[in-house]
This record gives sequence, C-alpha cells and structure tokens, in this order.
Amino acid sequence: MIESDVARARGHMNLSRWNGYPPERQQEILSEISGLVRNRVMPLPRYLLLHPEARLSDAEVDYLYQWAKSERKRLKTASASANPAVTGSGQ
Repeated sequence: MIESDVARARGHMNLSRWNGYPPERQQEILSEISGLVRNRVMPLPRYLLLHPEARLSDAEVDYLYQWAKSERKRLKTASASANPAVTGSGQ
C-alpha cells in the first residue's frame, strides 16, 4: 500500500530530482506541499495508522508552511532577477 502511494506521489513530484525542475514548477510543488500539510492531508491518514509517530504537531505544520512560503518567495525573487522584464523603457 505504502509502496503504491510513494510511486503515485513520485509521479506528481520527485524530490530526488528537485534541482531538475524549473523554478516555476518548484514554486508550484512548494505550494502544493504547504497546502497538503496545512490541511492535514499529508502525511496520509492511512500512513498515520501504521506510523502514528509521523503525525505532525501544530508547530511542525506551521514550520513547514512558513518554510515553503519563504522558499517560494526566494525562488520567485531569484527567477525575477534572472529574467528581468523590460517595462516602461519604450522598447
């Protein structure tokens, strides 16, 4: 069961290949992670039945949410710096 969950999850994102994703996809993944954790969808409830010690405390949920938020901001800033838009220059 867990093996199937892992395989399915890797079809959506594979953190072992994180550096191979473009920054925009990294931002999307971070957004997905933070939403799933904050809404307590992850870790999966059926996983928690087998591993109750994996249950996240409120502080851990908040920490992961804040971390993902700051990483998205960092990636967005880095991406904007690498690809500055030409605005207001008349070109």
